[in-house]
Formats: sequence, C-alpha cells, structure tokens
Amino acid sequence: DLELFLLLCDSAALATHNARMHLVLMENQRMGKDMEFAQSVQESFMPTSTPKHVHFTFASQTHAAQVVGGDYYDFIPFENELLGIVLGDVSGKGVPAALQMARLMSDFRYISQLDPAPGNVLDQINNTLCKRSYRGMFTTAVFCLLDMKNRKLSIANGGHLSLLLKSKNSIQEIDSASGTPLGILPNMKYSQEEHSLQIGNEILVFTDGVTEPKNKQQEEFGLDRLKNLFANHAGSPEEFLQNLQNSIKQFTGDAPQFDDLTALSLKTH
Repeated sequence: DLELFLLLCDSAALATHNARMHLVLMENQRMGKDMEFAQSVQESFMPTSTPKHVHFTFASQTHAAQVVGGDYYDFIPFENELLGIVLGDVSGKGVPAALQMARLMSDFRYISQLDPAPGNVLDQINNTLCKRSYRGMFTTAVFCLLDMKNRKLSIANGGHLSLLLKSKNSIQEIDSASGTPLGILPNMKYSQEEHSLQIGNEILVFTDGVTEPKNKQQEEFGLDRLKNLFANHAGSPEEFLQNLQNSIKQFTGDAPQFDDLTALSLKTH
C-alpha cells in the first residue's frame, strides 16, 4: 500500500510539473506573438524607402538591440520641395519604447504639417509629451527642414547628439541649436539654425547606439572613430552606412548589442 501511495504521489508530482511547464511554454509563445506584433507595428511606421531628388541622395538604417526598439526616424514631404527629417531615441527598451515611438512618429507627422519650422515643431512635440507623460518616458530628437531646391537645411535639436557636416574632408559638429530632451520640461522654446549646403556636402544624423558599442576590452567605438570613418569615405551615403555597420561589427566582435543603432545620411550633388 505504501509503495502504491508513493507511486501515486510521484505521478501526481510529475503531472503537476508537466502542467507548469506547459503553462510556461504557452506564456512564452504568447509573449513571442506579442513581440512579433509589436515589431510589425513598429516596422509599419518606419519609412519603406528614402526620398528621391535630383540634388540629393539619402540613406538610412536602423538595427534594434531587441526585437523592437526605441530609435526612430522619418522623412516627411511638404510642398515646394521641402522635406522634414526626424531622428530620435525614446528612453527605455522593448515594447513600451516601441509603442511610445510609434505614437511619437504620428505626432511629428501631424504637428509638422501645421508648421514645419523645426523650432516650432519641437516646441509642440515637447508640450504634447509633457501632457501625456507615461512612466517618465522622454525622447531626444533632431528635426530638420531641408529646402531641396535651394540646398538649405534648418535644424532644431532636443537633447540629441550633434549632427555631423562633411565638407570636402573636414567634419563639423552642428550643435548650436541644442535644447533639453522632449517630454521633461513643458513650455520650452527650441531654437533653430540654418546651414547653406554646397555641392558635395554630406550630413550624418545618428543615435548613441552608433558611438557607444563596446568591444571586449570595454572600449567604446566613439565619436572620433566615427568622424574619421565619415571623413575618409568617398562613396554614396548608402555605401557609407553599410561601411559603418561593418566597422562597428568588426570593432565589437562577439560582444552583444546593448543599444539600438540608427543612422541617416544625405548628400547634395
């Protein structure tokens, strides 16, 4: 009788264990489907192609550290050969950051249609984010208005990394119009600056996932290495971004990617 009782106990324990494992498996499958759904939502907001123009060539790329990420960029066309360009980085990772990113991209598209001046766009986006502050999330962002007909670029910066302007083989950091990140302090006024672009000039906009990847020695890829790579590249923007991706992979080796990596480049000709 005792042996039968112990056998029944073992069987019950095994059945309980199997049931728990089944629940874990089902939960993992559900979470996997949720992540796939979030990824599809995020990808639906990203541009499927870059703009085409006789005076400019564009290229962009993004690589999320997880299935979904918080980096974003967009091209927003306006009348009279004007183009809005936005690139930013939402705080946090994973699904919350991705959903915040998707909503933010809708905000940029809507608000910039009312007034595409970069400083005004960031003023309005900042107030919008402050009003619906979600778990303390904020974003850094650069908003540019490119006059493709006259080769002029207006820029406003909300706490983001400086843009790089390449002229011949020299690199200039564009950062005089930088303000605080968006979604932290309401009623901020963001300034903007304007640059006249010459034939052959190239602009690079990027997130910290480009400069902060580390190798096994915990050394960062760094801004100086990026500048040197940018200065010495003579090909197209698309070729440069591919070269940048390869250089980061070669630098980090087998080290895992901890942050989203996004970059956008344009060249005038």
